[in-house]
Amino acid sequence: MSFILGMDTGGTYTDGVIVNSSERKIVCKAKALTTKEDLTIGIKNCIDNLDFDKMEDISLVSLSTTLATNAIVEGRGASVGLIYMGTELDEDVPAEIAVKVKGRFDIMGRLQEDPDPKEVREALSKMKGRVDALAVSGYASVRNPKHEKEIKRIADEVLGVPVVCAHQLTSALGFYHRTITAVLNGRLIPIIDGLLKSTKKVLHEKNIYAAIMIVKGDGTLMTEAMAKERPIDTILSGPAASVIGGLALTGKRDGLVLDMGGTTTDIANVSEGSVKIKKEGARVGGWRTRVKAVEISTFGLGGDSRIYLDKKGNVQIGPQKVWPLCVIGMEYPQLVHELQSFKRVGELKTYSQQEADCFMYVGGQLAKDAPAHEKKILEKLQGGPHSLTYLARAIGEDPETIDLTPLVESGILARISVTPTDILHVQGKYNQWNRDLSQAGVEILARRKEMPVGKFVKMVENAIHTKLAMTCIQSAADFEGEDFTFTESPEAMFLIEAALRKDRGVLLSPRFHLSKPIVAIGAPACAWTYDAGKLLNAKVIVPQDADVANAYGAAVGKVTATVELLISLDEDQYILNTPWERFIYGSKDEAMFYAIHEGRKYIEHQLMDAGCNTWSIEEKPSDIMVETKENEPKVYMGTKMVITGAGSAF
Repeated sequence: MSFILGMDTGGTYTDGVIVNSSERKIVCKAKALTTKEDLTIGIKNCIDNLDFDKMEDISLVSLSTTLATNAIVEGRGASVGLIYMGTELDEDVPAEIAVKVKGRFDIMGRLQEDPDPKEVREALSKMKGRVDALAVSGYASVRNPKHEKEIKRIADEVLGVPVVCAHQLTSALGFYHRTITAVLNGRLIPIIDGLLKSTKKVLHEKNIYAAIMIVKGDGTLMTEAMAKERPIDTILSGPAASVIGGLALTGKRDGLVLDMGGTTTDIANVSEGSVKIKKEGARVGGWRTRVKAVEISTFGLGGDSRIYLDKKGNVQIGPQKVWPLCVIGMEYPQLVHELQSFKRVGELKTYSQQEADCFMYVGGQLAKDAPAHEKKILEKLQGGPHSLTYLARAIGEDPETIDLTPLVESGILARISVTPTDILHVQGKYNQWNRDLSQAGVEILARRKEMPVGKFVKMVENAIHTKLAMTCIQSAADFEGEDFTFTESPEAMFLIEAALRKDRGVLLSPRFHLSKPIVAIGAPACAWTYDAGKLLNAKVIVPQDADVANAYGAAVGKVTATVELLISLDEDQYILNTPWERFIYGSKDEAMFYAIHEGRKYIEHQLMDAGCNTWSIEEKPSDIMVETKENEPKVYMGTKMVITGAGSAF
């Protein structure tokens, strides 16, 4: 009997499951905190927590992750140089150095201008030692990749760093977004390589030598080798795995899959067992890519979202992610004394931080001209975290004058505060961490609100339910193709709030009815989603093992490979454009024959390289017809051929 190890490395937790490969049933599961400073620690802790003694029988390891997505959002990764040609880039690209050189094909792939090797070498020589990777992008390279390949050959000689060609990542037109995709791919190479190295190090320590697969953003699997070359394909890997896992755990074919994690709530619309793929490309961190990924609506609401009171005294939840008080309190229980000791000091009038906030040093250095109080605070935090009021008193400052938000945003400090996870600890619904510190923090906020703790907790609980219901309403509009945000319309919010209030008015009492069930997954899902569903008159399904649906989705995912080929009519010739070469044929039938033959062969190699022992392949041709004159027959301009293979690696 063989088994699959599915793992998800998220921003807060690393989850793991052992799945029986023949029955696809979870044998055991485990969680551990993700250790960003050294991923091997969190991965090792997760595997150690699995109650499984047949590690040598694991035949496949399948991973999902949010590391790539988070790296793009946070602007982290390798320094990338860019060589581009064919046209100007009118907008910014995420490259350290960008140089335009000679070389151009027209949209049909016909030569307009050859590159100048001397110019290319000079540009590359100036980048040497300044970049960790190179992206090469040419206008119409998907129609003829010759120039990109030539520049890659020269770059391999001159730079000795990974080189990414845009045509290898997507066959879609759109020079600017294809260029962004190539640059981001270069930036992510060390991120995903680090995950793979950390995982393999731990696996070898555990005598696990199975093949490694990674979930792509469209929910399918790719090989370790492909992930190293195309790490950009792992953006939205974690949410995609969660959708696959949620469907597999429930057997449902229709519903809103809601994944509530530590940082975000991700929602996908499932119809007839499938999720819509954003073929135009996923948008991450403000950059539109050409990466195909599941259509997800993401909101800054999770178990680690900061709970605070705004200037009007209203409860706010997120979108900032913080460390829950209860989690940090396990290692630093002295914080309980700090909050209890100083909570009776006069209330702060500032709202950037509050008495319940604590801070800890994460890493990095202050600027040389940093204020004196920041330097003193960093000294105090070297020995461990402290509350804001403790830090203010220790350095002789008024808490009103200390704003540590810039140090948090720069990554030097981390904020520790009240979160939904702390609310669950105060309620006694979840008791994994330090309840006393959660209680101390909540008491401070309740006192600031001038209400009993029990009443305050109930108010926060209702606010979380309402915000979670609001995410479903906004997602439903998103999935209907609407391009507006409800919170930007006072009129819309008046009606929505009227419908979501439990104490509805007499004159106006609107209702919501969600026509699909909510399939709720993620560790906090069970605690919050049922009551949110009641506000929407929706059925809520929380499957068994919902807390590890992402890791399970990684384990049971399918391997797929897709290639898009284009046959273009150019006078009396038929041009076959492939990701690897450009061919010319004398007839459409001949071009079609070779498109199918070469395309199937390409897909078969991809699936075999992925370790598949069985697969199926299908071709979908679609003619491109253009209307030239009104009331006249459309003119044939070419044929798009999409060849897709699906296989199983177990």
